[in-house]
Amino acid sequence: MRLSIVRTAGVLFAVPPTMLRLCAAIATVVILAGCSQSPDKAAKEARDAAGSWGATLSAAAERWGSGEISTSYFQSVVTQARTSLKKEAQSARTSGGDAAAAPVEAISAHVEAISDAAARGDRAAAIQAAHAAASAVPAHKTPPVARPQ
Repeated sequence: MRLSIVRTAGVLFAVPPTMLRLCAAIATVVILAGCSQSPDKAAKEARDAAGSWGATLSAAAERWGSGEISTSYFQSVVTQARTSLKKEAQSARTSGGDAAAAPVEAISAHVEAISDAAARGDRAAAIQAAHAAASAVPAHKTPPVARPQ
């Protein structure tokens, strides 16, 4: 029987090669299992991200419409939303399937209209598209925290 010498914590062990392969396989399974999300968790995270981006786009469009933020800043928010939503949809689809990615896709469907309106300088159209995005997946409201009296 052939043995491999393994040094752990300064101590030498003689281990059969099949045992090394078994340990490597078990470690791989444990690592991969720890990295994957449950479909329900993926769907919740996707919905939360979609709702948050919808609210962000709506608020940013309102601020841009009233002149509180510049066009370039508003366009950067829209670009960040597009990039983040694309990554979030991919992650949700991988972990939870198409149903988990649906809320993200609902918001993403409005991002191009918002971007086009910003490029044209059409503030009213951007606000309308952003409100449509926000209403597609409402942001989760956090209940107020009770304070002791």
